[in-house]
Amino acid sequence: MDTLLLARLQFATTTSIHFLFVVVSHLATPFAAAAGLALLALVAVHGATFLTLRLPADGAAAAVAGRTARRLVPVALCAVGLATVAGLLSSRVRDAVQRPAMAVLLPVVLVAALLAARAALARRRPGWALVATGAALALPVALVGAALWPYILVSTTDPDASLTVADAAASAPTLRLLGWVALPLLPALLGFQAMCWWVFRGRTDGRAPVNW
Repeated sequence: MDTLLLARLQFATTTSIHFLFVVVSHLATPFAAAAGLALLALVAVHGATFLTLRLPADGAAAAVAGRTARRLVPVALCAVGLATVAGLLSSRVRDAVQRPAMAVLLPVVLVAALLAARAALARRRPGWALVATGAALALPVALVGAALWPYILVSTTDPDASLTVADAAASAPTLRLLGWVALPLLPALLGFQAMCWWVFRGRTDGRAPVNW
């Protein structure tokens, strides 16, 4: 009995380790690491640009944030280039892309947005720089979706097992119900967001409350 129990325990442990190795080997790839670094760099540039826009223009903190944002732009460009090379060298990434033109457009758009942000920061126009860095963060979502269309998830083992947009979408009755629910709520949510932006517009100063 003890021998059978130990054998089952050993089998379960071996199976779990093998499953964990397979999952990690599929997720922890050079492209995933490079894409994560690129996203981190883009977020850092966006955050520094936001501080440049919101901190007092005549203060030292805004100047430091502006210099930091400008210095982070080349770092972000290098990270985007590294992710692009890693994607080109990965056979799994190449096989997953359904529309290569959209995949090629992605690094071009990112480079253009980052260069536009750096130019705006150099001209002391942090508002336009924030628009450019925001576009650099938002556009990859749309372009990656367009590159994978009509799939959402592409199987690396069986192409027939890939998940399409139609398969992932809810049924027609559910979409109709959600549409009737979202119809009155969406204007209210957009109005509330616009109100928050209007209330907290402009730069902060010593009188502005800070909430942590």
